[in-house]
Parts: sequence; C-alpha cells; structure tokens
Amino acid sequence: MADGSLAQFKATLARKMARKEKAQGKFDRKKMGFKNSGEKEEFDFPKLSESELEKVKSEIREKFKVERRNNLILLGLIVIIAIGILLYII
Repeated sequence: MADGSLAQFKATLARKMARKEKAQGKFDRKKMGFKNSGEKEEFDFPKLSESELEKVKSEIREKFKVERRNNLILLGLIVIIAIGILLYII
C-alpha cells in the first residue's frame, strides 16, 4: 500500500456515511409521529351525476383559462418593459 491510502479510505467512508445520514434526514421519524403504513389513503368524495361532473369540469377549465390569460398578459408586460429598458440603454 502506498502512503496515505488508509487515510484516503477512511475519508471515503466518512463521506459515504455523511451522505447516508443526510439522505435519511435529521430527525427520527418514528419518534415524531410520522406514519407510513404503505396503505393508500381513501377519500370520501361525494358522488356526482354526469351533469354535475360536467359542470365542475367546465368551471375548472374556465378558471384555468382565466389564469392562463392573466399569466400571458403579465408575461407580455414584462417582455415589453424589458425591451423598453434595453432600447433605452442602447
């Protein structure tokens, strides 16, 4: 063995342990009350008829359409302001 190989090996093991501890997290999940039984949670959603379901879907689509339009307007304003600043600087 070359000089320092044991020290390098120990340093490698220390780095490996540090990565493992970081990946596991800082706190013990069992003591903090976390539960992970592996079972999928079931939700009790109300049963909707076809017409009610279509109404809910259309409301969600309309809400996203308005949000998308607002985001595009905001993006357009930002681009116009940025171009204006660039033209003023040049």
